[in-house]
Amino acid sequence: MDVEPKPSNMYGQFRFIVLFTLLAALCGCSPKEFDEQDGYPPIFPDYTGVTVPEGSAPLTFRMEDGRKFRLEQRREGDTLWTTVKAWRRGARRGTRYAPFPIIYSHDPIDPYIVYRLIEPGYESWRNMGLYQRELSSYDESPVVTNRANNLGCVNCHTFDGGSPERMLFHARGRGGGTVFADGDNVKVLNLTQVGPHRQGTYPAWHPEGRYVVFSSNNTRQCFTIRNDQPIEVYDTDSDLIVYDSATDSVQMLVETRETLETFPSWSPDGKTLYWCEAVDPGRIPASRGEVHYRLMAAPFADGALAGEPRIVFGNDSLSVSFPRVNGRWLLFTAASFGTFPIWHKEAELMLLDLETGAVRTVTELNSDQTDSYHSWSSGGQWVVFSSRRLDGRYTRLFISHFDGEGHFSKPFLLPQEDPDFNQLRLKSYNIPEFITGRVPDRQEAIAGLFKEEETK
Repeated sequence: MDVEPKPSNMYGQFRFIVLFTLLAALCGCSPKEFDEQDGYPPIFPDYTGVTVPEGSAPLTFRMEDGRKFRLEQRREGDTLWTTVKAWRRGARRGTRYAPFPIIYSHDPIDPYIVYRLIEPGYESWRNMGLYQRELSSYDESPVVTNRANNLGCVNCHTFDGGSPERMLFHARGRGGGTVFADGDNVKVLNLTQVGPHRQGTYPAWHPEGRYVVFSSNNTRQCFTIRNDQPIEVYDTDSDLIVYDSATDSVQMLVETRETLETFPSWSPDGKTLYWCEAVDPGRIPASRGEVHYRLMAAPFADGALAGEPRIVFGNDSLSVSFPRVNGRWLLFTAASFGTFPIWHKEAELMLLDLETGAVRTVTELNSDQTDSYHSWSSGGQWVVFSSRRLDGRYTRLFISHFDGEGHFSKPFLLPQEDPDFNQLRLKSYNIPEFITGRVPDRQEAIAGLFKEEETK
């Protein structure tokens, strides 16, 4: 076997000298005179004026037009002031921009985010997985990929109270089911073979950890000739079921023929279950524009609804999805119709004050492209959401600080070591969830479950 020899110390020193010389030459080419510019520099990603958690990964950026630049930075209290000097190669004069602030917050944020990486279209889904990203660095590592379940689909992950030790996700395909992981114990349960024989789709783990409510959706998709919405995903039937982890049993929770139920979510104390509900107009997908989901709620106790459902918010011109509660505040995604806002360019985030009933569009978070799935940090002071604002096709992750009074800071793109990585990575970030620690490596254990299924 041919082995490439390691460079000698002399070669390593030579490479260092060459690199240092090149850097010195580049720095030497910078102009000595700069014109003053009152505005902030045009940088990508736009980190001007953002609020970030103390200890987060450094915010790397570049000039939008590719110009060379250097930084002058000073920190005053919790504000880092950054001055950019930019110039074009060979120019005798450059531009010195007004210093912009980056504000560091001491409000705690969970150390990791878990998300699915997947192609944004419907054609290719054979290479996907759940990944975790450490927010204090650029480190990303797999939680589980679909190599563990024979290249089937892995989706709809959720964690018990944000705990990395206790999670579930669906593994579709041969031998598929819902994978439950609790410490070193992993198992796969086919929900269609127990209780009411309904599959589980969108999950919500009860804050006390015993119950999981799933929507059970019969989902279809159709293709349109609209450039702004090539695909519409819709339900022909959907109800709510509840799984009891103490008994491995499943019961119906909400079942109706006239309405479609989906996207369950909990109040922090677990005493109230929220979900989205729409009157079934029939003839879907032809009548898909008539499907408007409203926000519902009902008390919950001992594995069942403990009172009559009520309408929390409904609007005939909006369709509600992904309700997430943070104390008195409920953040949801709104689209003009339907149940799958990721394919709706007009989808945006809205905030409901549960004490007053007031609802507003969160203009400080939204863009002119799809803004959708979101998750609160365990302390409720940060939110992560997915957005297609960079190019209209790929979803990337943005994070914003929440002041507890109904206001969000300017969102910032998830930092990367190379700022171009955010645009060059041909994967969408799907279902971002904050977690309180690093998820153990369970790829081998989960793969073993599906090998067992093959031998049965």
